[in-house]
Amino acid sequence: MRTLLTILLVAATGLGLLFFGRRVLKGVEPARTVPVLTPSPKPLDLTPNPNPTPGVPEPEGSAAADLRAEILDWNQQALDALDRGEILRAMELLQRCVEANPDDPVLARNLALARLRQAGLMIDSADLEERVAALELVENVLDALEGDEREAVAARIERWRARADHEGSFFSSGNRRFELSYDGEQQGLRASETDLLDRLDKAYQEFGERLGAFPLEGNRLRVVLYSPEAFTRLTGLGHWAGGAFDGTIRVPIRTGGIDSRLDSVLRHELTHAFVARLGGGSTPAWLNEGLAQFLEERQVSSLRLKAAKLSCRGAPWPSLTSLGTNFSTLGDETAIRRAYAISLGFTAYLADNYGEELVLDLMRAGATGSSPEVVFRRQIGFDLGAAWEDMRQNWLQH
Repeated sequence: MRTLLTILLVAATGLGLLFFGRRVLKGVEPARTVPVLTPSPKPLDLTPNPNPTPGVPEPEGSAAADLRAEILDWNQQALDALDRGEILRAMELLQRCVEANPDDPVLARNLALARLRQAGLMIDSADLEERVAALELVENVLDALEGDEREAVAARIERWRARADHEGSFFSSGNRRFELSYDGEQQGLRASETDLLDRLDKAYQEFGERLGAFPLEGNRLRVVLYSPEAFTRLTGLGHWAGGAFDGTIRVPIRTGGIDSRLDSVLRHELTHAFVARLGGGSTPAWLNEGLAQFLEERQVSSLRLKAAKLSCRGAPWPSLTSLGTNFSTLGDETAIRRAYAISLGFTAYLADNYGEELVLDLMRAGATGSSPEVVFRRQIGFDLGAAWEDMRQNWLQH
């Protein structure tokens, strides 16, 4: 399958709601969260076209026919480069195609999608100049798109620009792993900045040791703190959201209070950053969200698991397959809330019965071209679905 250019990066890649936590950061309080999970927008996948617009047949051996064959070859090479993640090489080849045949809408669209993909990688960079360059890269991409595709991409680019405008006056600091950006006028944030970065570093060190990798070395991760109002406007998420990860960790913050939830919020979203880098981009939603909740604390409390179990009592039990993709497809808020609870429960069940390392191997499966189901059967000797059924029986009986 050709490279999928995911433009709307939302909950499926890392939205988390945080309800519990113990440590305190004085002077800074995350925006209030409530245990309600609202369906988030579905991602839009944009796929380049391997077949440029057919032209008028040219005599074989003519200069026009030779050029046409060369363009087809460049286009195919570009799509192969995209599959390998060599986006800059793909852009170079597609630019060559468009210069050779500027009237072909398929070639123009392919180049636009390659630029969008490259911009998507740059827009969350800790380097301000790179974020500015990302916006310049998508300056004219809409000219090559049409219909719903153009509308969706336009909305995404507008959100990028709105964020850039809003964050233009933000104060930024950081260390070798994190860049912290926030409104310097917010009381308490500057005084708490060193403490916050220290907490992020400690969580990163802990996760690196537990997951066996330190994926941020040489590639800093942005953490942006917003007012609750700005967070809602710039992410499109509601007041219920404790944070989000879309390549950048984004957290709504209000000042003037002490709250125990900030560590949990940051740990949850940092887990999504680890999964994004280590999971090969195909980690199922139940495992992505389950692991993020599992790592919110150093050890999941029995009371939290009991609350998760109680929230599902008497409700229809979903299939594991139905929890593999964006939870928004489940429909109503109650079903989505249960999906998060069951995901936490199943992740904890697997860790308790088969070891935390097995859970991490399931998460890493996609990076090796495998799947959690294949890895589980290879290591344990029976189907993951059997473990799912055992956990279901356990929850129903207790």
